Amino acid sequence: MIAAQSSAHRYQETQFATADRGRLLLLMFEGGLKFLAQSRSGLEAGDFVRFGHQLGRAQAVIAELMHTLDHKAGGEIAANLERLYQFMLDHLVEANRRKSVRHIEQVSRLLGTIADAFRTILERPHPAINAA
Repeated sequence: MIAAQSSAHRYQETQFATADRGRLLLLMFEGGLKFLAQSRSGLEAGDFVRFGHQLGRAQAVIAELMHTLDHKAGGEIAANLERLYQFMLDHLVEANRRKSVRHIEQVSRLLGTIADAFRTILERPHPAINAA
């Protein structure tokens, strides 16, 4: 069992280390959503240690997403994403303060919507460049 876990961990590390920027951001979204789900699960089970730990991990991912924004290239979109990420972080602070599943769910839906949009962009075929 330990060998299987070790192999899975090495695979994840390799996947993370070899991902391009777009795939890396998608992995961050997926990680944030996973941590939010685990935080919610901990809260519902009354496991406040797990709740707090996973909530902190989700907050770290969202903060990192916010810090990766390129405001020069992204303009208004980057500014809007920054406001959304800040809202999510503030909402998770409130989730922690109130021990609120509702706040976690709201952030999960919002982060999931952004992740789905980003995934759609990444999966869109790139048009061929006309050399003529």
